[in-house]
Amino acid sequence: MTAIAPRGLPADRRFSDEFLRLWPLIQTWIEPYYDGEHMRRAADWLLFLAPNAPEHLVIAAATHDLERSVPGGPILDKANMAWDDRVYNDAHASRSAVVVSEWLVSHGASPELVAAVQQPIREHEFGGSLEGDVMQAADSISFLEVNGGLVSGWVLKGECTKAKSREKLDWMRDRVRLERARPFADHFHAESIAELERATS
Repeated sequence: MTAIAPRGLPADRRFSDEFLRLWPLIQTWIEPYYDGEHMRRAADWLLFLAPNAPEHLVIAAATHDLERSVPGGPILDKANMAWDDRVYNDAHASRSAVVVSEWLVSHGASPELVAAVQQPIREHEFGGSLEGDVMQAADSISFLEVNGGLVSGWVLKGECTKAKSREKLDWMRDRVRLERARPFADHFHAESIAELERATS
């Protein structure tokens, strides 16, 4: 596998004035988030997998986890909860949809954009629609590409066992519904597993 998602918006695609106004503001919003690189790469991978994806889907990919930047959200017990825990993941995704929608409203986004961005964010963990499946794939590939060190850190800091961290990486690979995305998930899964082994051996 040699193809890797390029960084940033494609130069050969035209975007609306609304999108181009919001996009740098979104990048500023993402910047202080602890997993901001994952968010940026999720948008890159979404555009790689679906070059003509609608603008709301690109925005959804770049913001899908940002409820975690707002105190008071659902708590994941990494040591004891299943990574695919439906209650936690649905609460996380639904809260992100609300947080992102409220941010968009506060920055003058159109009602149509605000409405459209919500469902793919709600579906980024489990997929379920065409937009949800490509969101989930972009999220998974980006996580595996960027977060091998983060997952290894959970073990080193005692937040969960090495086996539990391995389960997280396996789940991020195995949950991908989009067939064309699986080779990329496989590739970065292997790299992140190797990083986990190096860091924790």
